[in-house]
Amino acid sequence: MFRLLRYMKKYWYIAILAPIFMIIEVGMDMFLTKYMQLMVDDGISIGSMDNIIHYGLIMIGILVLGVAGGMLSNIFTNISCYKFGNDLRKAVFTKIMDLSIHQADKFKTGSLVTRVTNDITQIQNMIAMCLRGLIRSASFFVLGIIFTLSISKNFGGVLLVVLPLEIVLMIIFMAILFPVFKKIQDKLDKVNTVVLENVQGSRVVKAFSKEQYEYNRFVGVNYDYTEKVLFVSKITAFLSPLLNLIVYGGQIIIYYMGGTVIVDAFKNGITPTLMVGQITQAITYITMICMSLLMLGMTFTMIARAYASASRINEVLDEKLELIDGNLDIALIEDKDKGTISFEHVSFGYPGAKEDILKDLNFKVKKGETIAVVGSTGCGKSTLVNLMVRLFDTKSGTVYINGHDVKEYKKEDLHKIVAICLQKAELFAGTIEDNIAFGKPDATLDEIKWAARVAQAEEFILGKDEGYQEVVTEKGTSLSGGQKQRMSIARAILRKPEILIFDDSTSALDLVTEAKLYQAMKADLSYVTKIIVAQRIATAKNADRILVLDKGVIESFGTHDELMENSLVYKDIYLSQLKREEE
Repeated sequence: MFRLLRYMKKYWYIAILAPIFMIIEVGMDMFLTKYMQLMVDDGISIGSMDNIIHYGLIMIGILVLGVAGGMLSNIFTNISCYKFGNDLRKAVFTKIMDLSIHQADKFKTGSLVTRVTNDITQIQNMIAMCLRGLIRSASFFVLGIIFTLSISKNFGGVLLVVLPLEIVLMIIFMAILFPVFKKIQDKLDKVNTVVLENVQGSRVVKAFSKEQYEYNRFVGVNYDYTEKVLFVSKITAFLSPLLNLIVYGGQIIIYYMGGTVIVDAFKNGITPTLMVGQITQAITYITMICMSLLMLGMTFTMIARAYASASRINEVLDEKLELIDGNLDIALIEDKDKGTISFEHVSFGYPGAKEDILKDLNFKVKKGETIAVVGSTGCGKSTLVNLMVRLFDTKSGTVYINGHDVKEYKKEDLHKIVAICLQKAELFAGTIEDNIAFGKPDATLDEIKWAARVAQAEEFILGKDEGYQEVVTEKGTSLSGGQKQRMSIARAILRKPEILIFDDSTSALDLVTEAKLYQAMKADLSYVTKIIVAQRIATAKNADRILVLDKGVIESFGTHDELMENSLVYKDIYLSQLKREEE
């Protein structure tokens, strides 16, 4: 947890002011109690109005200083803690963005959301509690003992009885609660995961009428989470009454001891060594001391929760990145290499898989070529193109883009050169213009319209009431599958990459619209190398060459006519699709 405090380093000068002003507030509270005693004993008890007014004015001044100290302490605490939380949240989010897909899947989406939100909030609250509550309770504890003993040394015996009882009680409770806090956060992960899955997959849930099943899933994980929280609540529900019992016991002893001194003095006709105001003052101090221990207990409870949260955040921050940026200067790339792709003995397997999904792939693509990739489901087509944009790293072998190993590039530079359009079009809440310009925020409206025309999206966009300013709902639920795909294609085209990849990203388009798209790209993007993952032979056959994958190896690589003669796999796919069309 202490490692995370480095994010507070920039704000130490603000954070240090919080306990300073808190000590001022505590000091004023202690003096306020002292002057209340003086008002009772030297003013009210003897009927001296002058003393009452005198001490009253002093108390008002002390009260103003105390309130000012408390307010300033709160302000500086909030500023430093929120800035700390902001920086830590950005650091964790940045790390999540740098994780490979496999690493992100390992943590699970719901868990990552919990860590970025709830876990960081727990740490933020703990620091705030330490800056305010810990300093406040420690100050009350120390000053309370000093002021109590200054009234009467005999009251030290009461403290020797009360304080150990409170400390032992809190140690027992903390020992019970500490192990539970990490379990609470883990249970919250599962709740968030189920909620996110159902929000993101709501259409599938409704389509299969699985609402009751998903409801039961949610009820199950929510019950587990609630049970853990209730367990903590039940335990803490006992703590406060038991501590109060000890406090009230101490007060009764003080009243008895002080009352005995005063009664004996009156019986013997002498001036008592203790006054009523002093007894009240001692009771107030002992209550402060006991309450400070309770506050310390609450602080340690928050520290325990924050410790569990910190360990979960450190798991993310300490995750060793699988995809490390290179330092290639793309300005040094030679023109003859631009737009070229080369795979040399490339193999890849997903973690935990028994065998590699891609095995010893070797092929080259020239600048401006259009290459279609076909094969049966699960043969590795999407994995192949994902290696080109370095969503994964190869298990062995090398992928070359523009004559350089993809590992040599900074990710940002690589994605300027290579644009990929996925089958599942991801849109964001905002206007159509904003969504198309996502990959190139500085694009002009004319550039956006050009990309939309090439992607065959302009017609349906202009049919909207607001045109390019039409607001798209989150995930693009207000658009059809084909419309979302065309917007996603326009987004990729807008970047004017040297290499453009379609990962089955025209699957929702009819053949006529798809043909128009490829004609427009041939006219406007002839210089761009295109890799097209296709399920339909009608899409693939017009490519310059077609790469046929079968069980992770290249079965054939050539033109449509060549493959019809030499590739049994390609011919089977072609004939099966032709038969379906005839039927």
